Amino acid sequence: MNAFKIALLAVVAVLLLIQVIDRAREPAQLQGVKASVDQLTVAIQQQVQETRKLARALESGRVSAIAPTGTAAVAAAPDGAKDGKPKEGVNFLQPYDSSAYHADQVGGTLRYLEIPPTSVNYLLENGSSTADTYDLINDTLCTNHPAHPLDWYESLATSVVITDDYKTYTFTIRKGVMWQKPPLAKRKGYEWLDKDVELTAKDFAFWLEMIRDPNVQCPQWKGYYESIVDAVAVDDYTFRVRWSKKEYTNLDMTLGLRPLARHVYTRFADGSPIPAEQVPVIFNKHWFDEEKQHIGVGMYQIEVFEPSKTLSFVLNPAYWGVPYHFRRLEWDGVTKQPDAKLVAFKNGQVQEMDSLLTPSQYKAEILDGGEPRFDQKNGRAGPFGWERVHGLEGRSLYYYIGWNLRRPQFRDKRVRQALAYAFPKQRILKEVYFGLGTPQVGPVNPDSDYFDKSLVDFAYDLAKAKAVLAEAGFVDHDGDGWIDQVIDGKKVDFRFRASYYGANPNWPKVLSVYKDSLQQIGIELVPDPAEDNELRRRMDDKDFDGLCGGWLSGLNVDFQQIWHSKFANEPKSSNYPGFANKRADELADKLRLTFDEPERIAIAKEFQRIVFDEQPYLFFRNAENIFIWHNRKASDNDQSEVLEGVTEGLDRYHPLYNRTKLLWHLRN
Repeated sequence: MNAFKIALLAVVAVLLLIQVIDRAREPAQLQGVKASVDQLTVAIQQQVQETRKLARALESGRVSAIAPTGTAAVAAAPDGAKDGKPKEGVNFLQPYDSSAYHADQVGGTLRYLEIPPTSVNYLLENGSSTADTYDLINDTLCTNHPAHPLDWYESLATSVVITDDYKTYTFTIRKGVMWQKPPLAKRKGYEWLDKDVELTAKDFAFWLEMIRDPNVQCPQWKGYYESIVDAVAVDDYTFRVRWSKKEYTNLDMTLGLRPLARHVYTRFADGSPIPAEQVPVIFNKHWFDEEKQHIGVGMYQIEVFEPSKTLSFVLNPAYWGVPYHFRRLEWDGVTKQPDAKLVAFKNGQVQEMDSLLTPSQYKAEILDGGEPRFDQKNGRAGPFGWERVHGLEGRSLYYYIGWNLRRPQFRDKRVRQALAYAFPKQRILKEVYFGLGTPQVGPVNPDSDYFDKSLVDFAYDLAKAKAVLAEAGFVDHDGDGWIDQVIDGKKVDFRFRASYYGANPNWPKVLSVYKDSLQQIGIELVPDPAEDNELRRRMDDKDFDGLCGGWLSGLNVDFQQIWHSKFANEPKSSNYPGFANKRADELADKLRLTFDEPERIAIAKEFQRIVFDEQPYLFFRNAENIFIWHNRKASDNDQSEVLEGVTEGLDRYHPLYNRTKLLWHLRN
């Protein structure tokens, strides 16, 4: 204990020394001292709760040699073991990184354009806006850093030890993390919610309990966790997950686990407990979600929530970690049309637009010089900054037209191949997108090591398309100008409707070009726009002919959720076409069991060749977009807010993660 007191006094003394030195002129040797202090503080934080704020103020450095304490037995990590790279037998997590945070930069409201979800229950709602919302109000056991997105850092867990050939994961849960109090807690009759509740291991076990229960309607999650043996809260601060087999995806799906508020979802509205056997069934239509409520342990808590319209967040004053530098965040889901979005940006109603500038706006405003506040040659020089970026934050993005294989006209792969021959991809990329993006030819990003470069895309060839259709039996039998075929005893004219999100300005142009092309070979395409909720219904119910959509994907590949046949007919599953291929299933399963990187790449390439040949999707565009932000004041009299820290993030972080808001802050 005396040694511990001496160490703590040393920390305080060094901190006092650091505070009186101009940070801009710190010598290199002092930086090393600060790094060592941070190492020591990480360990002390585990033992003395009062040092938490002190630890947050320090810049992250090398890993402490002092093993963290806790209920779980944690193997002492040798020097260099805590490098963030998963390994067995030791805690490999890097310390929680607070280096991007500066308290003097906190303030203001960041406003941007995003459609709020219909619900904040991330288990039941399969949408990107729900995920974005949940990430702001909740945290995960472990996290990644945008500079090193494949390495793992502390978050709600302060340690993890993997044993039993990567089948058992034992976490130490961070102490003192409190659940937010939902807005409903202030209403009469809900006083039972107005109390402090600490996060425990039971909340993580409850998350997995709901996913694994057959009565809970979350097929998009179940495939990832079907081989779990058990998930146990050993005590309040020790959480253990055991898998039946060693699978590659178990790493991400276990380390990235989220908590679920057990003290809310196991109770009725009056606070009385729900019988255990009824919890999974009631969870699908829980009163808490019906009241449009929300709860988490993350950096923000929801202030105002109008589903699909508006959503605002305010900093969580009891947050355990370090947040973004904005006191408030506001989502505008009402401004949907591209021109209105651009006007909102120019007028300062929003300070940034990530990948929301349409290709035609890019051409008119930047390439053709229509908006002088954009510098045509140097995107970072003008009052309005702009940058060509890949995908969306943390994920690559590709677009497709998916064919409903349950429809008779799409059953034969030769038909789907003919539809690919009839798609003028290069012309569309040039004339509709003005060069923003590259051809997508399969389910893997062309820049990934997993991509099969041997794939040769379908060249635009209407004669070839017509010949392949004839081989498949589709010809104009009755001379009415449209090809047809008798299938299952019924004449089927080749007409189909292509569903797409109505507010997207690009799909109507794409489909217009494609429609003209298909008409020349006797196929009628009918564009069928839908609002976001209706489009989601069509996707969930598989109620479409063709589906215009896009997929976000991370740096690792996994094919089960989108392509495995076991999800082909599941309501709300992500296998929208109903794709089923025995060999593809075998490869998707094998990929999860394989850790050797060259072998994983070989498996992924064979899988791509199958999907490319089958063409359940008409793979279209690997997205490149324009990110714009309020970069600097146009004049001395300009009263608009400037978004600083953007270019630093663009340069410092991984290309898929370089629009993270960690470094951003506002200046008037």
